[in-house]
Amino acid sequence: MSMGDVLLTRQEHVAVITLDNPEKHNAVDAPMREKLAAIYQCIEEDEGLRVAVIRGAGGKSFCAGGSIDSYLEQGAFGPQGTGVPPIPRPWPASKPYIAAINGYALGGGFALALACDLRVVGESARIGPSGLKRGTVQGAQTISRLTRLVGMSRAMQILLLSRELTGSEAAMAGLAELVADDMVERQAMEWAHTIAGFSPWTVAMTKQLVIDAAHLSLEDAIAQEDRVAAEAYRRDDALEGFRAFAERRKPAFK
Repeated sequence: MSMGDVLLTRQEHVAVITLDNPEKHNAVDAPMREKLAAIYQCIEEDEGLRVAVIRGAGGKSFCAGGSIDSYLEQGAFGPQGTGVPPIPRPWPASKPYIAAINGYALGGGFALALACDLRVVGESARIGPSGLKRGTVQGAQTISRLTRLVGMSRAMQILLLSRELTGSEAAMAGLAELVADDMVERQAMEWAHTIAGFSPWTVAMTKQLVIDAAHLSLEDAIAQEDRVAAEAYRRDDALEGFRAFAERRKPAFK
């Protein structure tokens, strides 16, 4: 059985996570699950890393889900089955995650993509759930996230038909922010470096405010936003940002 790996590299303040199991379309086996969870924790604790990009090795697949061979070997299915642990997702995480999606992002790979904050896809991407095709419910937070992203009606269609969307279809549905053709990873890295140039605290707070706004009442969401914005103006980052603007230079946020 093919053994995969998960690699962590860095480019300045950007972490790059590579799912490295190309012979299996970067399906995630048990050792990869453990390593991926450890990498998330490492990124969260490393103050030098401000944003992360998740990619699949080989350029032909982002992640085709969990390793079925591994699940069968472990006796995961049937009345006495142990169940299938989900692929670890970067949630909750204060730092933004960008999914760079080439090729397949199916099943657990679809769930992983939905758990990221931004998604850049290629036109050749194939994105969608696979639970019903395998006789299971598409769990791993997929249904909850998908419904919030695209609405109940479109989520029903994607889930009940077990649809695989192309890159353009995913963008039209609201599942991807950009279709980048053959420059998926380049565009994801450009976005990552842009975000990494901002104040880490203000990025983290902005991300949290967006997440909270999805479930708070409008009144509560506005009140929280006002509190955080008022605090932001009292921080050194605000002083640096406005000074840099006045002096016509690039700010150096810490």
